[in-house]
Amino acid sequence: MVEMNVDFSARRTGRVGTEVPIAVATSSTYFPLPVTRPHLIICDSPRRLPCCGVPAFQELPQVLLLHELSKQEGAWTILPLLPHFSVTYSRNSSWIFFCEEETRIQVPKLLETLRRYDPSKEWFLGKALHDEESTIIHHYAFSENPSVFKYPDFAAGWALSLPLVNKLTKRLKRESLKSDFTIDLKHEIALYIWDKGDGPALTPVPELCTDSMDARCATTGHSSLPLCGNPVKKEDIFVAVKTCKKFHGDRIPIVKQTWAGQASHIEYYSDHADSSIPTVDLGVPNTDRGHCGKTFAILERFLNLSHDKIAWLVIVDDDTLISIPRLQRLLSCYDADGPVLLGERYGYGLGAGGYSYVTGGGGMVFSREAVRRLLSSQCRCHSNDAPDDMVLGMCSSGLGIPVTHSPLFHQARPVDYPEAYLSHQVPVSFHKHWNIDPVKAYITWLAPGEEDEARPDAGQGVKDEL
Repeated sequence: MVEMNVDFSARRTGRVGTEVPIAVATSSTYFPLPVTRPHLIICDSPRRLPCCGVPAFQELPQVLLLHELSKQEGAWTILPLLPHFSVTYSRNSSWIFFCEEETRIQVPKLLETLRRYDPSKEWFLGKALHDEESTIIHHYAFSENPSVFKYPDFAAGWALSLPLVNKLTKRLKRESLKSDFTIDLKHEIALYIWDKGDGPALTPVPELCTDSMDARCATTGHSSLPLCGNPVKKEDIFVAVKTCKKFHGDRIPIVKQTWAGQASHIEYYSDHADSSIPTVDLGVPNTDRGHCGKTFAILERFLNLSHDKIAWLVIVDDDTLISIPRLQRLLSCYDADGPVLLGERYGYGLGAGGYSYVTGGGGMVFSREAVRRLLSSQCRCHSNDAPDDMVLGMCSSGLGIPVTHSPLFHQARPVDYPEAYLSHQVPVSFHKHWNIDPVKAYITWLAPGEEDEARPDAGQGVKDEL
């Protein structure tokens, strides 16, 4: 079982008929507690080789963790690192294979699958996803026929042949990356590789899977919530809901009808004090966008007025749908004493010295130490309507506070994601009420169920797997 995103490239060896993958993990910076499950389970000695289903005479994959491979701000977007892969592995490797933190990999089956494809050609392999309708997170691309464009489900793993890596490297050296924003990496990488038809489209591979029902699967996605000990107590989480007077009557009732009762500490921050909710007027005028002034006022209030023992701050919008019990489980894997900034990660200008940030709609999670460092710095909003999430990302980058990504947070509505993508997730949040029934969406995707029971992952299924 791989606990970090990993990239495998199959190396040719001197042994006839033997190919050995190299693994490069597309991992996030992680803040584990001192005693947790390991980030990576890999057979690391000859005695353990049979447990992975790999004959003792065969080399195992070399596993590289992407966040350790490069300290570059945009390394998680993968494309900037392709030149490194090209230089380092093009002479003795055939494939680069990427996967996510919870992907399970059966090495013999993966090798058998890759052998079906001629490694001297340009291949882009993966489990195919497609949009069921045009969506804002993909800038409404292929709006006339959204299903025509395929992109990989990262949880199943995806592979690039080295000839394709080399071709993409030449292109990257010839022309810089043009997009200012990185929003949905899997879609954007597929677009870049496809190159308006001049590059290969994704080739669907049935052995790359996100469920374990098919015996052919070389990979499977692990769909349970992470749990690294006891869930964080709800009393250790402070929830701040950003709202304004015009939404008191329609959005706040939905918050209270769905998830607000799960929170032990929750306050509603508005431009108008309303005792019936109640709301807190922070003295910051409402703005149509950005909300930076309001967000920094919330940070100040959390640090100066809330009890010191509350370890975590979660800032959400009034149209965010979130599961507090699932968040409690997820936060068990992070050290509240460190500077943690967690959520769905976006990027701005990463090809030219930009920064990563947690997009606000899906929820921004801060440890108390992260809040303290942010407010101790000179970083502030240049205006009340500056984009709060981007300002926080820029500040965090300058302070060396890493932005940690979880795919369980979602900036958009459930209908904006392929059903096949959500089917193997236990999501923590969604955002926006537009053209949906938010209560129904909450009940369908976030309401407490069997998947929320606090069962630590005992590491079952390690046999025959990385």
